[in-house]
Amino acid sequence: MHCPRCKKLMTTRSAGETELDSCLECGGMFLDRGELNTVAEPTAGDLEYSTLHDESFEHDDEFGPIACPRCGVGPMGKVEFNIYTGIILDHCAACHGFWMDGPELKRIDVEVRRLNDEASDGPGPVMLWFANFIWSLPR
Repeated sequence: MHCPRCKKLMTTRSAGETELDSCLECGGMFLDRGELNTVAEPTAGDLEYSTLHDESFEHDDEFGPIACPRCGVGPMGKVEFNIYTGIILDHCAACHGFWMDGPELKRIDVEVRRLNDEASDGPGPVMLWFANFIWSLPR
């Protein structure tokens, strides 16, 4: 597979149990369906689903359009990781893979850590029980 940005031959590298296609020249990588959930910072939920759910596929980024390096379909859609993050990934509607330009995985990891920290600061089980109890009272 060749890098859609710099056209260099990509190499396969391991990230845990996941094999990634990455470009040594520009740092970009192609993730097959399901791999974003395995290479990004661990979190509850499905990062791919939350990124693609209700997505318009029409975001601008600094890198421009590309054809999918896996299947050649193009241009890939532009999706915003999660929402309101400004992290724009390329997504292939045909093979469901993602292209991430050099710094994007690190930015995703920072965002997921932030979200995980916010979730851990949230209300505890007693507060949630109390809130549910109050909302269930007849009005």
